[in-house]
Amino acid sequence: MTEYAAIAATPPLYDLGEGILWDEREGVVRWVDIQKGRLLSGELHNGRIHVTHDLELGETTGAIGLTEDGGLLVAASRRLATVSRDGVISFGPDLLGDRENVRFNDGTVDLQGRFIVGTHSLSDNTGDEVLLRVSANGRVEVLREGIHLSNGVAFSPRGDTIYHVDTVAGTVSSHSYGVGAFSHREPWVTVLADLPHAPDGLAVDASGALWVAQWGGSSVRRHAPSGELLGIVTVDAAQVSCPAFVGPELDILAITTAREGLVHITDQAGAIFVADVGITGLATCRWAGSTTTPYWSLGREDA
Repeated sequence: MTEYAAIAATPPLYDLGEGILWDEREGVVRWVDIQKGRLLSGELHNGRIHVTHDLELGETTGAIGLTEDGGLLVAASRRLATVSRDGVISFGPDLLGDRENVRFNDGTVDLQGRFIVGTHSLSDNTGDEVLLRVSANGRVEVLREGIHLSNGVAFSPRGDTIYHVDTVAGTVSSHSYGVGAFSHREPWVTVLADLPHAPDGLAVDASGALWVAQWGGSSVRRHAPSGELLGIVTVDAAQVSCPAFVGPELDILAITTAREGLVHITDQAGAIFVADVGITGLATCRWAGSTTTPYWSLGREDA
């Protein structure tokens, strides 16, 4: 097992940092501060991330995705939003129907340019959360039901396996994946369970290994798809929320953390961290939809 140590790349400023990713076209790191509804970007230089853009959306920002036209797709509170390259914000329709006390949480884009995003209950743990897939034309599909708290989503290097975290259940599960219809007859398979702390965000490296943030565990754990522990990245913050590979070579692990809910803070909770792990990650996929004329502006909501 290999051990790594992460260092703080920003001051400890973020209440609930999440959704970090690398935008290779702009050469910047992007992430969100969920409860404050912020979309942030920063340049990575000599182990530091210098914020270059900070946009407040006006509602929670569970996750972001890059888009083919150079804008951003956002999992807002109960709907998607787009931010075009020239900064125009557009909000789509409510996608959560008559469900109350729930918001969108973590999400990512698949190799086919579709956005996968899950939900998070704001009240009791109901076990009724879902994982949705939204195509560029607005088609919404349910990929998984009966989730307690939907969190990290990632794909194998070839895109033929999807991995998904249920934080409250304490599991990372997998399912076959591809271009065609998603098979609900095939069960989700538990890949990781009985982790020492609650699993949160998730990334996959070029070899197919899983990097799992440990909320409450001051670390990110690297596991083989078989479950074997391969490495641990220590982080000077208890609430570790999301890892991602960043930098021109995708060989720096960036890690978001949170201050939310903490009273007596003795670490660097709320900072973004980086670790030189010497392992290459996967390029960030881009949503196939438009941010200048998103599907909802065309009256297309093909559920």
